[in-house]
Amino acid sequence: MSPTATLLAFGVLAEGSLKRAFFQAPIRALSKHILLPAALLWFISFLARGTAAVDSWPMLAIAGAVWLLFANSVNYGGMVLWHERWLLREAFIPAWLLVAAAELVPITLFAIHLSLIHLALLASSFPQRGATVETLAAGGIAAASGLGAGILAARLTGFRPNFAFLLPKLLLASLVLTPVLYRLSALHSLEGVWAMANPLSVATELGRAGISIQAEALPRYAIPVACALSGAILCWGLLTLRVRSTSFAEEHG
Repeated sequence: MSPTATLLAFGVLAEGSLKRAFFQAPIRALSKHILLPAALLWFISFLARGTAAVDSWPMLAIAGAVWLLFANSVNYGGMVLWHERWLLREAFIPAWLLVAAAELVPITLFAIHLSLIHLALLASSFPQRGATVETLAAGGIAAASGLGAGILAARLTGFRPNFAFLLPKLLLASLVLTPVLYRLSALHSLEGVWAMANPLSVATELGRAGISIQAEALPRYAIPVACALSGAILCWGLLTLRVRSTSFAEEHG
């Protein structure tokens, strides 16, 4: 495949992601993805400084950013990749290029959210002792699982159109089931099992560990299991892209 064709394929997916995320309603998207997170961080870290609840705001913020990466990978990554699946089938586009193009918008938003968090941390007295590699690992797990889940969700929507109305509720449920608003230790005896079963649990704790040593210790083998699960979800989604549908309307819709 020529470099020009490769760039064109990359541009098609990037444009599709941007169109879904920003072009249809740019003011709303700007408010939702940038202004609202910035306002929340400013309010919590500056106006409410000194209260006991605010001492852990960075841990909540980074966990929320990791979950948003997962949700954005579903909406602006996997679903766009499903819509443009003909690129993988007919133009012999490498799978890694499709993944990179589909994740361009979610990763960019994640980088913006991380920048906002670190700017707030610089203006506060919260100690930063984490490792960048742990943040990268958290982003990789969330992005891979979100991209694969988005492809599978788009496939299911083709069979069951009403699923499109259910998807936002399922994403909200994933926020509740993922330890963003609480810690893994709050699950007591289920802590280890939940960390093994839910890769986003590991991703959020790795995100917390990326900015502070206050993150909780993960169970043994939790990180390899989370990487394997997220990779399996992504591979399942990519394999689904190659399977032709029996419905003409779904295949050409």
